[in-house]
Amino acid sequence: MSKGKYSPTITRVMADREFDEFCFNACGKIPPEFSHSAYNEKVHFANYDAEGYDRYGYSAFDADGVYVGIGDGVDRNDITEYEYSVMEDEEFEQY
Repeated sequence: MSKGKYSPTITRVMADREFDEFCFNACGKIPPEFSHSAYNEKVHFANYDAEGYDRYGYSAFDADGVYVGIGDGVDRNDITEYEYSVMEDEEFEQY
C-alpha cells in the first residue's frame, strides 16, 4: 500500500466502520433524491461519513473549502493523499 493511501488521521475505530455509515454526501448530509438530469456529485454522491470524509479519511474539498471532487480533497490535517505520497518518510512519520 502506498504512503498516504489511507490518511494517518484514520483510527482503528474509524477503519472498522461499516459501509452503511458512509451514506452521506461530501457536505456530511443525507443526499436528497435526484433525477438523472439534475445529478450533482457534490450533493448526491453518498460515500462519506457524517463529517464529510470518505473511507480513506479524505474529504472532497481542498484546504480552502473549495470542492475538488472525489479523492482529491484534504484529510483532517488539511493534507491530500498526493502530498503524503511525496513526503519524505521522516516527515510522514510525524503524522
